Amino acid sequence: MKKPLAILILCVQSFFAFANDTLTIDRKEAQINLKDYSLHFEDTSHDLSIDEVLTADWNTFSGVLAFPSNKHVQWLRYDITNPYDEVLERVVFIPYHHIHKIDVFLVVGSSIKNICETGIMRPVGNKHIKSIGYPIKIRLAAKQTSSVIMRFQHLYRPLRATTFLMTNDKVQEVIQKNRMLIWFWRGVFLFALSISLSLYLFVRLKLFLYYFFANLGFGFFIGSQIGDYFLFFESDTTDFTTIVDIVGAFLMVFFLPLFLNALTPVKERNKVLWKWMYRFIYGMAALILLNLFPPVRLSKVMYFTHFYIMIVSGLVLLLQPILLIKNIAKKDKNAKPLFVIYGLFVLSSFVDVILPNIGLLEDSPNVFNNLLTSSFIEIFCFMFLMGREALNVYKDRTILLEKQRGHQRGMIVSMVKGQEEERNKIGRELHDLIGANMAIIKQKVKKENLELYKIVNQTIEAVRTLSHGLVTPMVKNDELRDELKEMCHLFSSDTQEVHIYFHKWPKIDNIEITTHLYRISQELLQNAAKHSGAKNVFFQFIGENNGAFSLVYEDDGKGFNYQNRKKGLGLKNIENRVTLINGSLQIDTSEKGKGTIVIIEAQY
Repeated sequence: MKKPLAILILCVQSFFAFANDTLTIDRKEAQINLKDYSLHFEDTSHDLSIDEVLTADWNTFSGVLAFPSNKHVQWLRYDITNPYDEVLERVVFIPYHHIHKIDVFLVVGSSIKNICETGIMRPVGNKHIKSIGYPIKIRLAAKQTSSVIMRFQHLYRPLRATTFLMTNDKVQEVIQKNRMLIWFWRGVFLFALSISLSLYLFVRLKLFLYYFFANLGFGFFIGSQIGDYFLFFESDTTDFTTIVDIVGAFLMVFFLPLFLNALTPVKERNKVLWKWMYRFIYGMAALILLNLFPPVRLSKVMYFTHFYIMIVSGLVLLLQPILLIKNIAKKDKNAKPLFVIYGLFVLSSFVDVILPNIGLLEDSPNVFNNLLTSSFIEIFCFMFLMGREALNVYKDRTILLEKQRGHQRGMIVSMVKGQEEERNKIGRELHDLIGANMAIIKQKVKKENLELYKIVNQTIEAVRTLSHGLVTPMVKNDELRDELKEMCHLFSSDTQEVHIYFHKWPKIDNIEITTHLYRISQELLQNAAKHSGAKNVFFQFIGENNGAFSLVYEDDGKGFNYQNRKKGLGLKNIENRVTLINGSLQIDTSEKGKGTIVIIEAQY
């Protein structure tokens, strides 16, 4: 008896009380926003059945179908008349994805059918059509008024229940457009994340890390709204989507100001506001941690959490362009472009998220188009600014490296010059003092004492050779061959023979280069004599047609471990002199007794 009575009351109410709210279908209309035909009932007990709701007092709903402070179960009813002689197939489309539970009933005459049970807490397979949002297929009986009654259980969160009546073709068109835009956005978003993280790892500038996390937060927020959670899971019975949502909001409002401050000194110009702003942001973090526990986030605590996060997020987002005005007045770097780009981004977020949530803006089936489009603009513009900043950092570091190289080169020049001066000083003293004294001693020694006379002669010759090796030769090209040959001859002995060859050796007029080549050869020969134990040492001086030359040294000695070599001046002097002639040095050796090869290449 109760069910027929409910149907009778529903029919009477539909005819008399809500005659003006009935929608009469026109075949030519592919899309109708049902907000002007909405009847509303709020279930404060949260457990009324469809039969009980049918007998309730329904009210005409005015404005946007949004419940910013939703504490109860909401019921919406649409009376739709089909004036045609045939059944019409339509789709009731709810574009917003983040709704816990939706139950849809179709009432025709005395018939009540539960045609759909969907929402994020139910299997995604319950959707009539796979899409973002909830497309629900209905059949409107010919020449009758059908009532579509929907139950929304989305407690303690903002509920956006915008609903459209569409043809199948129109729904497919909307779904396809949404799908293409969202996949394109996902690609751009991942590209921006990878580029910003790569730039941070490359240049170690916190600017790029701030943008990475701010953009990640925006991605979390969008992903929670478009149902990316369901790319991996079948349902969300504990509403983990809300955690993704509020974490995304936190990352955005925490890192966006830091990102802006890295580009222009916002904090410096607004120290007090900055301090208080972050105190409220830290409050968001505390609430997020509290709501990590499912029983908490499904309780009334989430109502206050959402309210706090929505207010703080909105204030922080709106505050940034205001703070940037002072930077513009101070003519700070990047202030104007940041104001324009960030202002556009905040405006689109405010228009697409905040205003519909508080019921001040009408929705469309493409609910995230404005936000995604502004995200594209924000990504490209901010990436341009970051690219310019990275280029400036790269240029600054290049200049710094050039200065460091110049400084290192100056140090090497000073060190080599000091060594040469010390060698020259010692060489001259050996020649002028000791050599002269030994010559006097030679004169005093009687030739009859052949053994002593021989020792004095050998000492004079050793002093002459040593002083000659110490004093900078300052040889020109045509003298270099003779000097090198003479030096190789002096280093040859019964146990080690030195061979020297010249192949297409060019004329080098730069005395500095020839002097360094002489000293490098001298160091190599000294190392060979002291350490290599080689029987044969080979020098090749090779000229190239392109203005390059090579010095190739090779011996058949015991070799050495180049990486773990003992600290000494020999090889270091060689490396320094190769640097001074802008050359390259390659050393191939080991401790396996296979000898050593040294190749030096440079331009003259």
